[in-house]
Amino acid sequence: MIFLPSIKISGTIRFIEETDDEKRENLSQKVMNSLAPDNFLGMTTVMEEEYAEIHLKSEKIGSVLATADDLLMNADGAVRVKKSSRKQ
Repeated sequence: MIFLPSIKISGTIRFIEETDDEKRENLSQKVMNSLAPDNFLGMTTVMEEEYAEIHLKSEKIGSVLATADDLLMNADGAVRVKKSSRKQ
């Protein structure tokens, strides 16, 4: 019987506040808070003053990619809602 070592695949998504408006509104923290319900066991979040990060880790690359895709789609939606509320 052959035993293969457990392999962990990891990735990081960083949301950076680039404009003065984004920095003033702490946009990356608001996006992270809106994504928090999607967190799973292999995820950790880090919030700094001008950016926020999500670290993903899994034994399956497909899980990391699917989760990253879901998070980016949800983050895009959160940013669009925030920007549209700014215009009103």
